[in-house]
Amino acid sequence: MVGGSFTFLAVDGTGRPSDPASRATIRSQCMKGVNVRQNSRRSRRKAKNIEVHSQETAGPETKDTSIIRRKESSLHRTSSLRNERLYSQLFGSLSMSVDDFGFDSSLFPSSIMQTVMKYNNIIESVYPLDTSLNIQKWMIDDFQFLYQNKTLLSAIYLATHAVDDLRCSTRLSSWTQQLLCNILSSLNRDLHQAAGQQSSTIMMTILILLFPAEVLHDFGAVRSHLEGVKRLLMIRDNVPTGLDAKLLYKIQQFDLRLALASGRPLHLALEYNGYPLLPMPPIATPDILQKLKVYSPWVIEAFQNLEALTQDIKDAMIARNDLIWADFQSQINDIQTQLLDPNNDCAGTEEALRLGMLAFLTTLSRSPVRRPQLPELQGQFESSYTEMQDHNMNHKTFAIWVMMMGFFSTVEVSNPIVGDLWDVVVDYDLSWETMRDMILAEDLPWIDFIHDGPANEAFVYLQAQRTLL
Repeated sequence: MVGGSFTFLAVDGTGRPSDPASRATIRSQCMKGVNVRQNSRRSRRKAKNIEVHSQETAGPETKDTSIIRRKESSLHRTSSLRNERLYSQLFGSLSMSVDDFGFDSSLFPSSIMQTVMKYNNIIESVYPLDTSLNIQKWMIDDFQFLYQNKTLLSAIYLATHAVDDLRCSTRLSSWTQQLLCNILSSLNRDLHQAAGQQSSTIMMTILILLFPAEVLHDFGAVRSHLEGVKRLLMIRDNVPTGLDAKLLYKIQQFDLRLALASGRPLHLALEYNGYPLLPMPPIATPDILQKLKVYSPWVIEAFQNLEALTQDIKDAMIARNDLIWADFQSQINDIQTQLLDPNNDCAGTEEALRLGMLAFLTTLSRSPVRRPQLPELQGQFESSYTEMQDHNMNHKTFAIWVMMMGFFSTVEVSNPIVGDLWDVVVDYDLSWETMRDMILAEDLPWIDFIHDGPANEAFVYLQAQRTLL
C-alpha cells in the first residue's frame, strides 16, 4: 500500500500470486525505499518537493475540517465505550465481575474475549442441558481453563473457525488445518507429562477435537480420540467427578453416535458388569410398558432408568438448579451401555422401544453445523417403521413417539417409509397440541425445551404433505 491506495493482485488457492505481472508488482513495492542514499541529489530534491507540497496543502484549519476531526474522535471514543459496555453487560448478566474469575482478565485481549463468547454461543446450541441448567459456571470454567492452558485457547479458536468453515464448505480451510496440526502436536506433548494426564483441560481439548473429526466423517480420528480418553480414565481409576463427569458425558455423546453410525461397540462403556436375566420385581412397571406387553427385564429397567433421568432434568429445570453431573453421567453411561449390549437381543415392539430410547439419548446434544449421519441406526428405524405398518400398530401414541425420536436423530421426514406409516397411525385432523398431550399422557420420555420445536416442525410438514396428495 502506497499513499493510502491499495493494489489488488490475483492469487491462487495458496495465497501466492498467480501471474508474473503480480509478482513483479510485489517486487517493485518491496524494493521502494531500499538502497536509497539519503544525501544524494535525487533524495534532496524529493524531500524538498514533499515539503513544498505539504505547505501548499496545509493552510489554516477550517471550521469543516475541525468538525470532521472532532466527529472522528467522538466515534472512536464511542466505539471504545460500546465495547466496554458490551463486556460489562455480559458480566453483569452473569451476576459477576471480572474479579470473580480469580485472575487478571486484562491478560486477555478483546479479540480473545470475543472468541470465547462466540465459542460459548456454539456451546449453547450444542448442549442444551448445560446452558439451560447452569448459566454462570460454564463461563467461569472456560476462562479458568484458558488461563491454565494455551493449547485449550487454540482449541477454542479451532472450534469457532471450524464451525465457520464447515457451515459453508465440506472441508476445513488451510489456516484451520494448520491450527489443528499445532493443537495435536501440543496435546501430544501435554500427554507425555504426568500433570497433563490429570488435567481437565486435556479432556476439554479432546472434546473440541472430536467435533471436526465427526463432521468430516473422519471416524478413525474419532476412535483414536475416544481411545485416548479411555486410557486417561484408566490412569484416573475410572472415577470421574465434578467437572470431569460433565466433560465425560459430552465425550460419551460422540461415542454413542459413533456406535449408532457404525454398529460397533462403545469405546467408553464404563463399569458395566451386565444385567440380570431374571425378571425384575414388578413394583413399578410403567403403564405404557404393560399396554405394549414389554416383558424383557433389561428393556424395562432401561426404560425406568430413562424415566428417572428425564424426571431429574425436569426437576432441575423447575428449580433452576444444575444437574449433579457425576450422577447424570453415570445414568447415561448405564442406559446406553445396556441398550447397546450385543447380548441383549429383542424384536418387535421391544426393539422399537430400544431404538426410541437410543434416539432420545442422541437428542441431549446437537451439532452446530449439520446433523451427524447415523446409517446403522437409520436402517434399524426404517425396518422398525415397516414392521409397525405391516402389523397395523394398535398403540398409535407409542408409534408416533418412536417416529419422532427417529426424526430427531437420523430419519428424514421426507423418507417414503415415514409418509406411509404416518398416514396409518396419525389421524388427518389431529392437531399438534393434541399429539403432544397424547405423548405426555403416556409418560413417554420427552423434554419440552429440547423436543417440542423439532417435533412441531415435523408434524406440520407431514400433515401438510397429506393435503398435497
